[in-house]
Amino acid sequence: MSAAEECFLAYGVQRTTMDDIAKRAGVSRPTVYRYFADRDALIIEVVSRRSRAFSGQAREFIDSRTTFADKLVDGLTFLIDGGRKDPILQALLRPENLGAASGVLTSSNVAQNLTYEIWEPILSAAQAAGEMRPDVDLHELCALMADVEMIMVGREGLFDPDGPTARDLIGDFLLPALAPAG
Repeated sequence: MSAAEECFLAYGVQRTTMDDIAKRAGVSRPTVYRYFADRDALIIEVVSRRSRAFSGQAREFIDSRTTFADKLVDGLTFLIDGGRKDPILQALLRPENLGAASGVLTSSNVAQNLTYEIWEPILSAAQAAGEMRPDVDLHELCALMADVEMIMVGREGLFDPDGPTARDLIGDFLLPALAPAG
């Protein structure tokens, strides 16, 4: 996996082949295929490993917030900032690589499932406490949150530097959509 990460950084996701990874790892191509069925499986494993390594810090940060609003807005912002600082995730989610990486992550529900692992207890608690609409499907919400994270991590320059930040957009649009009626 380390060899794959190095190749993704050096060549980009689209141009990295299993041969490149095998050469970098100093093993044969069949050896790489023994562990990973294809490049997509390798991408999934790299993202899962890096995300899970960061998820403990994210949970700790989110749990340090007292209100649901702060948990959601500050937590998503923390995850986006963390993804932007991770050179491998940044490489995977750059616009030129986004099609290859996000397609794999979305079709396999990996991004949604990783997001669900972090957010389900927080979202369920918010629903139980009446801080969030009870009719929101948590799996669908986590899919949306994962998409928002992927877009905002991969497209840091997407927004006008003098315009709203990721934090502003989450607070202004996502948070109100989850608020209970009345």
